[in-house]
Amino acid sequence: MDTTRTKPGSRRGSPMAEHDNDSDDAGAYKLSKSEPTKRRYVPMKGFKASSEQEPDEFDKPVLNRLLGMDPFPWALAVCVLLWVGLGLAARTHPIFCGILIFAGLIICLLSQIWLYLSIFQDDATSGILSLISGWYRVFYLYMNPELVWRPSILALVGVLMCFTGMGMLMTKPWVH
Repeated sequence: MDTTRTKPGSRRGSPMAEHDNDSDDAGAYKLSKSEPTKRRYVPMKGFKASSEQEPDEFDKPVLNRLLGMDPFPWALAVCVLLWVGLGLAARTHPIFCGILIFAGLIICLLSQIWLYLSIFQDDATSGILSLISGWYRVFYLYMNPELVWRPSILALVGVLMCFTGMGMLMTKPWVH
């Protein structure tokens, strides 16, 4: 330790003053003055990194494996074509109005099943609670809108099919 006295009124330098000029980074804390070794990734022979591997077939959802792509556009297109086709056919005979209403109800039911399955896939406890309580389901779907929008669009198409069938059944003067 330095035992020399400083003059009154003068200041001593900082205790680390001798080290301040040696470091390259003023804020870096180093135990030694040597540079750290640079690590590099060396892949094992015969194995690819996970980012370079192709996805496994079981990494895709079941419907994606079945159809090869997202099934939502296909389901929506089939529902809209069924809606338009049965709507045009309902102008000719009232039985098609009933078929249109029934198809709309089936689409609403299938969209609700899809909704419950996606909640169960996300979290089993939330799926059980959403089956028991409608309020919990509404709250859960409000908190997770990415699960809701696809089944909701199909349910909306189903409801519109029902309203179209009922409207055509009530307004068309059927000639017997």
